Amino acid sequence: MIFLCDRPTKVAMFGWIFTYAVLVVLSVAALHYLSVPWLPLRLLVALLPVVPLFGILNLGMRKFREADELQKKITAEGITFGFGVTTIVTLSYGFLQANDLAPDVSFTWVWPILGAGWIVGQLLARRRYQ
Repeated sequence: MIFLCDRPTKVAMFGWIFTYAVLVVLSVAALHYLSVPWLPLRLLVALLPVVPLFGILNLGMRKFREADELQKKITAEGITFGFGVTTIVTLSYGFLQANDLAPDVSFTWVWPILGAGWIVGQLLARRRYQ
């Protein structure tokens, strides 16, 4: 949905994503190269990249509210498809892990699975309503 929006929205989204990327690099570097012995400060530094995600969430919600009914329907179908794919993949992998048939994987892989499923779902739904 963000790809179909106006230039100011794209600029704002780029700003939030850029800020996120910079904070990820700074956070990882600070925790890896600096000695931060105080646990609350380490937690704060580790979670610093999450802050711009609230801006991305706010921007996405605003664009969703501004969308027409058809675009909302397509977006909802895309998200539903992505959620379903993510559920199937993560539960399947979890069952494999529980039985020592798959290695441990970082929880951060859930979002790329959801994002990829959402994109595929969006494309399928958009195609259906053309």
